Amino acid sequence: MGGKRNLLIVLAHGLRCDALGDERAWPLTTTYLEALGQRGLRLIAGAASPADPGGMASLLTGLHARQHGLVADQTHQRRPTALSDSLVHRLVDAGYHVAGVGCVGMVRHVLHETVSTEDVAEVRPADCAYYRSTRSRGVMAAVMQQRRQRLRSGPFEPDRLMLEPEEDIDGFIASRAGEMIEAMPEDKPWALLVIFSGPGNDLPPPTLYDGIVPADQLKAGFAPLDMSTLDELAEPAYPRSMLQRLEAHHVARIRADYLGRVSLIDYAIRRMSRAVEQRADRGRVWTVLGSDRGHLLGEHGLIGHRSFLSGAVETPMIVAPPVGHAQPRDPFPDALFSTVDFAPTVTALAGADMLEDSVGRSLLPLFHGNAVTPLLPGGLVSEFSDRMMLETQRYKAVFHRGKRRCVALYDLLNDSDERNNLVDRPMASGVIDALRVRVADALLPLRASTVC
Repeated sequence: MGGKRNLLIVLAHGLRCDALGDERAWPLTTTYLEALGQRGLRLIAGAASPADPGGMASLLTGLHARQHGLVADQTHQRRPTALSDSLVHRLVDAGYHVAGVGCVGMVRHVLHETVSTEDVAEVRPADCAYYRSTRSRGVMAAVMQQRRQRLRSGPFEPDRLMLEPEEDIDGFIASRAGEMIEAMPEDKPWALLVIFSGPGNDLPPPTLYDGIVPADQLKAGFAPLDMSTLDELAEPAYPRSMLQRLEAHHVARIRADYLGRVSLIDYAIRRMSRAVEQRADRGRVWTVLGSDRGHLLGEHGLIGHRSFLSGAVETPMIVAPPVGHAQPRDPFPDALFSTVDFAPTVTALAGADMLEDSVGRSLLPLFHGNAVTPLLPGGLVSEFSDRMMLETQRYKAVFHRGKRRCVALYDLLNDSDERNNLVDRPMASGVIDALRVRVADALLPLRASTVC
């Protein structure tokens, strides 16, 4: 390779796996995200925690939610907790010049240079490059008011601002990321960490991306909330009355906003990819993309992400070599992967030391058609609050620690849409008992850690 690999590490909050256009789940084209996946590994990863900020901490550390403990926040207001160890720390120790753009507060203290943003309603402009930019453009008051409205009503009644793409937080991050790529050193290995606020940030897209998919095409598949199953399916971040009042046209508008923001991320990939192609070292630049969690868009009448339904926990993970590099033998391996695999894969690409206590695995052996070690012995584990999910190749079970019982069981082979909760069926008892044993096996390696 003529030296260490350079790394473009792209993370997004709330990017569902099926949001990529070639999944055909939504009438959306994502040309550049798809192109990235087509030249490398394209995986479906389960979020170790579908709760903020726990999901992002798992991506950056390779630790499960039970290990890092950052799973309590339900709002957009909490300041990010600085991590004492992460993939960024390991890259710095390995001699990389590491820069960050966007919502990089968890690792800002260790980065060599940053363009840091915060997506909250009250912020000190000195700490946030995005808000300094909005102030210079004369839109800061409107943007701050939009965030305060989001705190009151989430995505249900957003303030719709007439913003240009670079006046939106993710458009701003995309622009600054392109500039940062151009400025990366050529005499030493570099890594650029870019963390977007969306698409799952409950904000409408800037004007150019509003209506990318017309809302009238997005009403299908909505079913009103069944209050009798709510506790088994989710922990809403909004008053239940808001969910009860949802109708198909409301959900269609929320879906349209979300897909507009996905398109904005796709545009960002285009911009960054073109900046990479202008560099003399483009033949050494690997791109790794992931997301901390998904985002429910009306499934079972639910909006949000604190749930174990597939829309909330299934995220894309892409490991893409430089253009022209040999492709992996099996670009779409079918197995259980997790967001805790992200950090070990990045550190392996850099030849850096593994993170202490990480339960994730490097996925680079898949490039050569080799198997990777199994995930946690019992299966894929996800956790938030007092709820835990175990997913195997066939079943998904949700356990409620407060109630001390299994509250949901889905047969993924025969019910991929998770419509039929089998927990009270006669056959379920034996399956649940077997899965309890697997939960115990999965929890054994999850020792407490100290990352914050």
